[in-house]
Amino acid sequence: MNSLALFAIAVAVFVFGYRFYSKLLGFGVFRLENYSTPAHAPVGDAAARFSRHLIFGHHVASLAAGVAVSGSIVSLVWGWVPAFLWVVTGSVVAAGTYGLGSLWLSLRYPGRDPAEIAERLLGAPAHGLFALVAFLLLLILNAISVLLAAQLLSAFPASVLPFGIITILALLLGNFLRGRDDFEIVPATLIVLALSLAAVWLTENYPLSFTGALFVETTDSRSRLDSTVAWVALLFVYGYQATRMPMWKLIRPRGYLTALLMGIALFIFYIGVTINHPDLVAPAFHAGPNIPATLPWLFVTLTSGALAGVHLLIANAITARTIKQETDARYFGYGGALALGLLALSAIIIASTGFADTQTWSQHYASWDEIRNLHAVLEGYINGFAQHAASLGMNAGFARSLMAVVIIGLLVSSLEAGLRAQKQLLTSLSERHPAFFPEKEKALIATAVGLSALLALHDGAGRGGLLLWPLFGVADQLFAVSGFVLLMLMLRSLARPVALVLLPLIFLLVTTNVALGLLLSQWWTSQNWLLFALGMLLALIEAIIAILTFKTLKSRPLT
Repeated sequence: MNSLALFAIAVAVFVFGYRFYSKLLGFGVFRLENYSTPAHAPVGDAAARFSRHLIFGHHVASLAAGVAVSGSIVSLVWGWVPAFLWVVTGSVVAAGTYGLGSLWLSLRYPGRDPAEIAERLLGAPAHGLFALVAFLLLLILNAISVLLAAQLLSAFPASVLPFGIITILALLLGNFLRGRDDFEIVPATLIVLALSLAAVWLTENYPLSFTGALFVETTDSRSRLDSTVAWVALLFVYGYQATRMPMWKLIRPRGYLTALLMGIALFIFYIGVTINHPDLVAPAFHAGPNIPATLPWLFVTLTSGALAGVHLLIANAITARTIKQETDARYFGYGGALALGLLALSAIIIASTGFADTQTWSQHYASWDEIRNLHAVLEGYINGFAQHAASLGMNAGFARSLMAVVIIGLLVSSLEAGLRAQKQLLTSLSERHPAFFPEKEKALIATAVGLSALLALHDGAGRGGLLLWPLFGVADQLFAVSGFVLLMLMLRSLARPVALVLLPLIFLLVTTNVALGLLLSQWWTSQNWLLFALGMLLALIEAIIAILTFKTLKSRPLT
């Protein structure tokens, strides 16, 4: 199969999806209304006057895009056909619906987090259940995002200076654009974008890295503080400071710049695919003795390539609070899902064409454990992009630094969004239970940062976040199931059609629970009691939510 054919098919499906299917969802199901949201009332923050395109860029950058890349590449272990079909159809049918619906639901309950929305729709017991799962998901996402960003900063030292320069440029851009009219974003963006690209180009020969290692010995252990651990610590310090700032000052413009750089990188890549159209050496379907069955693992592995439960948390905590009109939910929610789909597709093509032949590819994908090394997967994606860019005559070093800056920026955007969403959840809990949670904002942010850092660094070698990573995929999908349940109940209360929400809900419900059952069996057999206990906790929470849902539906059946 030719890579250009995959790109053409995906573009055709995405265009059809946005042009027609998103309209059906927006105006036939959710019935978006053209009115100003509370975030844009005259008394609101002056930052609310920012361009919708700036907000869209920040939204895309926050959507755990680094996981989309790694999940897409790992999913190729089952062949390019199932990976491609799920990324394309899943983005259009499932992720687009979930993204649009998440913003719509958040706008219907302005200022309330998903746990509070669940309480309104399912009753008081749902609040604690949603808050617990949401906080656990964000905790794992924060730890993994920081860990992967730190590993990439160590592996690609030429990306360190441009990443820092772009952060400073974003701070300047945010302060310049505050309260200005939309048209002023164009010249400001062009200037800052040009300076960002120049920073990547000019600092290519000036790598910045930590050298050496610090060993800490106690009576019963010996820990090694290397460059990855140092970067993890620095990124968490940055995350604490950035979360304390208003979004308009740093987080939003930095995410916006990262999304623009991602768009430039994808443009370069797909131009290369159009001109060179390399053939795929990956087989259409693939299986092996050490590789699990395609179902249900394909959908769990590709959790962010097509659909991720945390998107509801990010949409609620970040985007919905700055959206101008309800109709913009289609652009941000559905359009953001398609942008993430294009990124995931680039990962599939790079991993399918970056080997000499099918035999070499099969040797690389022979071991299930080896290909789940997320750091190595992202490094392979960055180097693969550089190869494609070099085929166009571009400097390979510049291309490598550019994509490294993009992936690191996306991972840091996930951290920023995750910490802000955790602060929102903790704020709600502190208002309900002031005796158990701190009330001051600094203390809430420090709690979120501290717990995330503890998970990331608990083993002293910068691999701690990987402890709970096997749980993340299935927990993320279970939260997506719960999100679809909330959408279904809200639509039902408004007497609107629920079929287009109910179908992905049933599909995810089946695949995710099959995966959870298999994982629980594996963890029991291997005596991994921590993961087994957390998995059982998820199963119990899901059962309680199901009971609450049935009670709610019984009071007023679906129509």
